[in-house]
Amino acid sequence: MNLRTSLTIITLALMPQFVVGQTALTGKTMADTCAGCHGTDGVPAVAYIPPLAGLSAEDFSAAMIAYQNGTRRATIMNRIAPAFSETEIAAMAAYFASLPKPEVASSLRTRPEN
Repeated sequence: MNLRTSLTIITLALMPQFVVGQTALTGKTMADTCAGCHGTDGVPAVAYIPPLAGLSAEDFSAAMIAYQNGTRRATIMNRIAPAFSETEIAAMAAYFASLPKPEVASSLRTRPEN
């Protein structure tokens, strides 16, 4: 057996661990894309943006699908949601559902008046 064959066998043997590791990181990694509006770990800095932390996986997934197909309207989310696959949505949903619901802080800013 040559070096190339040995490396191929080792790489294939390690693939399941690599895939499992990637899957474990996907929910958090994908959820980080929401941090700009919904805050780090799904807790926004302002009251008029809904928290994602503690939201059930079913509710998160249903909202994202509704944004994707246009049955739920929003200023930004209708443009963002279509970029995510079903797998990515499921990973984010599981991640946000695993987080504790945030306490409502009285110091959160409310929507600015026009």
